[in-house]
Amino acid sequence: MLRTIFNPSFILISALLYALSFGINSYFLEYFSHSLGVSWVFLPAGLRLLLTLLFATSGAIGIATASLLISTIFYFDDLILGISAGITSGLAPLIARHLAFKDMGLTANLATLDGSKLLNCVLIYSLISPLLHQAVFTILNPDNLFLDNLGAMIVGDLLGTIIVIYAAKFIIFKIKNKHSTIR
Repeated sequence: MLRTIFNPSFILISALLYALSFGINSYFLEYFSHSLGVSWVFLPAGLRLLLTLLFATSGAIGIATASLLISTIFYFDDLILGISAGITSGLAPLIARHLAFKDMGLTANLATLDGSKLLNCVLIYSLISPLLHQAVFTILNPDNLFLDNLGAMIVGDLLGTIIVIYAAKFIIFKIKNKHSTIR
């Protein structure tokens, strides 16, 4: 049972993909940065949701691990803030996944995930993640501009998630069409 919940391969894949997406976002979309840890376009947000939809807890653990390392090494001087950001990065999409599966009747194999349910997952996640992140940041740093950063983070997570999720959906569609024309 634990093997299905905690798959080391899925954890490693998730951590590597998340770290890669974070690096790509930081390098190519630096111009869209609003403040430290907040961007108007944040592609890793979409990968967070995608990885937790596909790999559940293993995806969340991989994301949290990579985010914890990124946060403590590159972003925050405050170790507690870095650790909290890392944990929140893995926890937020897992909470969104849980809510989506509970309220929308999704199945583990995602067979019942249609376009409207996918959009609902995106919207749920794009609100939960910024709220959790900004709540944590404000608790640990009372000078945090909660509403200002929350608004930017909601926009950034929503745009990044829509881009990544629908790019993945497009790729899957193209692969399915290619295989169906070969037969």
